[in-house]
Amino acid sequence: MARNTGRIGVGILIGSLVAMGATVAQRELMRRAGTRLIDWETVRGIARRRLGPYAAPLSARERADALAFYQAALSAIEPSIQMEVGRPLAQALETPAVIDRLEWIDLNLATFRALFSRVEVLLNQAAGSAETPGKALARIVNRTIGNQQLGFLIGFLARKVLGQYDVSLLAASPVPRGRLYFVEPNVSAAAAGLRIPLDRFRTFIALHEATHAFEFEAHPWLRDHFTALVAESVEQLATDPGGLGRRLREALSGARSGHWIERLMTDQQRATFGRTQALMSLLEGYSNHVMNAAGERLIPGFAELHDRFERRNERRGAVEQAIMRITGLDLKMEQYAAGERFVDAVIAARGPGFLQRIWEGPATLPSLDEIRDSKRWVSRMEDGAASASEGRG
Repeated sequence: MARNTGRIGVGILIGSLVAMGATVAQRELMRRAGTRLIDWETVRGIARRRLGPYAAPLSARERADALAFYQAALSAIEPSIQMEVGRPLAQALETPAVIDRLEWIDLNLATFRALFSRVEVLLNQAAGSAETPGKALARIVNRTIGNQQLGFLIGFLARKVLGQYDVSLLAASPVPRGRLYFVEPNVSAAAAGLRIPLDRFRTFIALHEATHAFEFEAHPWLRDHFTALVAESVEQLATDPGGLGRRLREALSGARSGHWIERLMTDQQRATFGRTQALMSLLEGYSNHVMNAAGERLIPGFAELHDRFERRNERRGAVEQAIMRITGLDLKMEQYAAGERFVDAVIAARGPGFLQRIWEGPATLPSLDEIRDSKRWVSRMEDGAASASEGRG
């Protein structure tokens, strides 16, 4: 009996120790889980490691020489774009910034971090106050996967992006201004790969990014509208009521159409995504139109340079094409073509003055269906003008 009592005592002791250990482990699990969706320092480390030998920073001399060139190029570019657009900027473009790939990573991580902070708030509100070890473990697993995916994507893009107009969607200033960034190591590498003189290629990239700057800087309402679309998309994704598994099954079975990313969206998400796609297509198409017209005046042999630059997409390897498809970056390539066809068709049908109606406000922006069929947008604008005329009469 004493022996059995001893065994029971030992069992109680061991059970107590196990329970204490489980409690400590559970608390540690909860502590490590936190509330963050992404560990940004981990993402930064993954992205930087992915660069490998391409992470070399710019020297002070390289940066100064490139900056001087871009400043001079933009001084010549601005009047040509103003001539084509038909309206001046309220103030000159901000001084451009020349950055390397590591700086590009940090710049864009700051934007991603601000966007994800909104998602975290919404998800935490939806989850309620009841925390469980299961939720904590799921958050750790999801964060680990998210860190790897986002780090891989940003590291991949850091070697591809040539120039960027930072629209400052998340700036604290009540009237934020965008800024042009040039990722000089990528610009130099692309010029060498395409066998284009560096200064001509720099001017080419500066012209393209400057046209995007004009779109936002000359039409202040556009930034607010774009910001609202981004915020709406983020909120919808974060508060998705569920059904992802069902949509995935329907996507795999072919019951849902569109890009694979669209197939996983709810109807509401697809509607917002469509408005965003339409705006992006317009911005890219209009930018290309202005760039082509101004480029002939600014860059010798512009047409050949532009054609060579466009054909670079045909030389993408299978792995790169797969990455672009998986991440949805291939949609951006489609935006250029669809938007440019829309702009060219409207100008051919009604002239450049009629096209300027797209910048009157959100109501005159073309829908995605109108981007694909410009006659529908032209008809809507003419019907609206006729109604307004009858109202005045």
